Amino acid sequence: MGVDQVTFLRVTQVSKVVLFNNLVLLASSDGKFSEEEVLFLVNKAEAWDISADEVECALAGASTGEGEIVLPVEANDKRELLAEMVRLMAVDGNLSEVEKRLCATASAAMDFSVGEFDEILQSVLSP
Repeated sequence: MGVDQVTFLRVTQVSKVVLFNNLVLLASSDGKFSEEEVLFLVNKAEAWDISADEVECALAGASTGEGEIVLPVEANDKRELLAEMVRLMAVDGNLSEVEKRLCATASAAMDFSVGEFDEILQSVLSP
């Protein structure tokens, strides 16, 4: 799935299921799920009480090669989404170009400045 096959939708309320679906779309954007990405998604599903049916639905949606990233409008929700996207992108140590472009596109669509994006990136990636 390329960045050009992903659309963005803005919503006022973002549930953990919606956030999880966004992460599944990001993980699948390079055409494969690494073992680390799968483990990350499993841990998120458990932590966020995402049901097996909801996980299956997210995976089925990602397998179509097209998707819709749901963007929050509230500042805290935006930061959480972008931070989780960066964590997932970095979890396997392989920052694929398509994942980086999707993260950057989502960041721009949520009206983050380059400085704000870098701040979130550093806060997530710095030990």
